[in-house]
Amino acid sequence: MSPLYAPLAAGAEDDDLIRTLLPKEVTVSNVVTRAVGTGHHMLKVEGYSQLKHTCGDNGSPLLSGKFRADGHTWKICCYLDGAHKEDASFVSLYLSLTDPRTSAAVHAEVEFELVDQWPLLPLWCRHRKRLQVSPFQPGKSWGFPRFIGAGALEGGGSRFLKGDCFAVWCKVIVVEEQGAMEEEVQAEDMERMGVVCLCKDGSCSKLHCARPAQTFTEAFDSFCLSICG
Repeated sequence: MSPLYAPLAAGAEDDDLIRTLLPKEVTVSNVVTRAVGTGHHMLKVEGYSQLKHTCGDNGSPLLSGKFRADGHTWKICCYLDGAHKEDASFVSLYLSLTDPRTSAAVHAEVEFELVDQWPLLPLWCRHRKRLQVSPFQPGKSWGFPRFIGAGALEGGGSRFLKGDCFAVWCKVIVVEEQGAMEEEVQAEDMERMGVVCLCKDGSCSKLHCARPAQTFTEAFDSFCLSICG
């Protein structure tokens, strides 16, 4: 690859001086996570008041049916009186991976949301919680031990409990780590490394940013000016 960049030297205006600082080669590697599959499932709990007496003991889960996301099988575990003693009087929600032959961890992000009986409310009034990417393996669940308090769920005029029934919407996003070598160096990467472009081609402006990389002091001064005006 032809070297088109050199490290930024303060006050260096002479091309010969810049060329003495020219690295032999600059390459960039990207390591990113990408969503590879998404699954949705709704768990509907009917006869809530009866289930609290028959299946609502602390640590006793209600299990959803199995559903698929990115070729993997999942289920929701709902505890009406908490998954652990310290979580009593709370509804706990967990997501579990049920693939018995899966040995490697499956990384996924999960979001639980109570279905609102008043759908015209603004989005920010919804009861929704999102768990950042976590490693799922058979026998290991991730979720929210205190998703919502029983009092908030059952309270008068509850937005979520209607006709002795409530529902939970679950969204699963499976992600994978992917790495690749970038053959073509991007201008923004050069700026991050404090490197200036030496390209003399007239089309350079179409490929690279025209402004040079800022020093830390210059970037800090710009930030202060943007705040103070």
